[in-house]
Amino acid sequence: MKRLLAIIAIVAGPAASFAHPGHGHENPLSPGHYLGNPEHALPVLLTISVAALFIVWKVKRARRNAGK
Repeated sequence: MKRLLAIIAIVAGPAASFAHPGHGHENPLSPGHYLGNPEHALPVLLTISVAALFIVWKVKRARRNAGK
């Protein structure tokens, strides 16, 4: 599992550094920019979803192991 997470981090890490052109007239540092543009909103939602699934998995695993 650790190996898989390391590979994902190595592969996905450089993609986070690419910016998209045409930020328009809005403040590029505002929360609205990150939530209103699909280029930012989709990766944010994906990251939050993966983190939530990981936390749920860890909690369920801990509860299962505590019962043994």
